[in-house]
Amino acid sequence: MRPNWRRAALFCVAVFVLTHALSVAYVEAGGSWNTPSSFAVLNLLMLCPALVAIGLQRFVYREPIAQPLALLFRPTRWFLVAWLLPPVVMLAALGVSLLLPTAIYCGDMTGLPPEMASFKHQVVGLGVAPIVGMIVIGLVLGPTLNAIGGLGEEVGWRGFLYKELLPLGFWRCSTLTGIIWAAWHVPVLLEGYGDPKHPLASGIGLIAFALLLSPLLHALRWRSGSVVACGILHGTMSSSRLLSVAFVRDAGPWASAAIPVVLLAANLILLIRQFGGRHATPAH
Repeated sequence: MRPNWRRAALFCVAVFVLTHALSVAYVEAGGSWNTPSSFAVLNLLMLCPALVAIGLQRFVYREPIAQPLALLFRPTRWFLVAWLLPPVVMLAALGVSLLLPTAIYCGDMTGLPPEMASFKHQVVGLGVAPIVGMIVIGLVLGPTLNAIGGLGEEVGWRGFLYKELLPLGFWRCSTLTGIIWAAWHVPVLLEGYGDPKHPLASGIGLIAFALLLSPLLHALRWRSGSVVACGILHGTMSSSRLLSVAFVRDAGPWASAAIPVVLLAANLILLIRQFGGRHATPAH
């Protein structure tokens, strides 16, 4: 069995065109990636891979949707892993950031930008230690609100593209998908999304994040047999991400490397365990 390069290419072209046509239209209409309204636009863009994948399956190839795209809700222990791993990654990234020479721990969340003052007050209003409050918020939003956008991406990348490229084997499939997924983010970065204080470092960090998270998402898809688990991991990564920055300040541009460093360590663990070896069989 060989990869279906034609289907994979059609999917990628369609996703890139749709996503960045909407992105450019938003910017040309006067939209900014540094305003609260941009979160709604970004969540809309995150649905583009799923819309393309479902559209191709249903209207172009006239094939079933749920089983081929792994849109299956059958909870296993891997769903729990998907839910609990992101806060661990983000707390580890916080630890890496605090190792930087100029970094200072700030338990009062002063690492957040001024425009997030209202969010900070909400966390403090929970009546628990801020770091505990943020963990709770991340775990609540991850598999619920944030999983909508996360699943929107995962149905495409770990659903449609996964099934077309799986004959390459685990590592080559996840690496190629990670490269495409990272490239998909580049035009949005060029259009102004990212950390305005350190735009280059922020952009490189986001690309490295996509490249290094891809094998973990593929491992989850491989073991669970469901993109729903991937959507939970993706959503909880997003909802927990502020843990890595809220409690540290003066870390400088190198702080953008903290999450990729932790993900690199996780990938090394996968490699040492020889995950996805030649004779491994994915879940169906």
